[in-house]
Amino acid sequence: MSYCQTLRVQGRTFIAGDLHGCLTPLESILAGLQFSADKGDVCILLGDLTDRGPDSPGCLQLLDKPGFYSIQGNHEQMLCAALRDGDALAEYCWVRNGGNWFYELPKAEQQQIRDHWLPKLEQLPLVIDLYTVDNVHVGICHADPVFNDWQELLTALKEYKAKKRDDLIEKLVWSRERISLANKTDLLSEAYRIKGIDWCVMGHTPIRPTPYRKGNCLWLDSGAVFPGGYLSVLEAGKDLHCHQASA
Repeated sequence: MSYCQTLRVQGRTFIAGDLHGCLTPLESILAGLQFSADKGDVCILLGDLTDRGPDSPGCLQLLDKPGFYSIQGNHEQMLCAALRDGDALAEYCWVRNGGNWFYELPKAEQQQIRDHWLPKLEQLPLVIDLYTVDNVHVGICHADPVFNDWQELLTALKEYKAKKRDDLIEKLVWSRERISLANKTDLLSEAYRIKGIDWCVMGHTPIRPTPYRKGNCLWLDSGAVFPGGYLSVLEAGKDLHCHQASA
């Protein structure tokens, strides 16, 4: 696994909330914006590409398209644990959280996912350290940056060993502590100012209206796969614009 990927974008930067198989609204938004990888545009996916929604295989195929990048979310971790380890408990956990789509596919398509997509998902970075064309520094992670300093997170991912790193990764892709506090109190304001970056963009926790902003923290999961939900795509730079579409 590559813990961190650094990107310096030459065109426009788009960051898409958790897809969960909802490919159509993403395609609709990007088509309306005339997204062009040939012109240097990039679309960053916040993880949780699959499960629960109508087109998990189609969302996986985005990883082979130019201009698309993704981080690893908790649903990628569940998929990998179920298919790579063959652990019955891991498989049960994945199916309970929407992984049943895989077992409804023909055997040949299941094997293609094992052979082609599983290795790709295992190699997705946990964080993306991104600089827009106008030099806005954006830190991207799935659930929570754990620390209040972006560089401290990057250093910890590089230097922590074994169990300590595993504990850090679990918080990075699963924690809801920061956003839960953000909804309940105006205290701990420093917890919503991540040092060393201009913006920290996260998904994982469905919240509406989206994007939800506190300090320089932005949460972008609009619950596209759930009733009343929609997909949010953030256009990031010196100005922020959010584009939305329902599934």
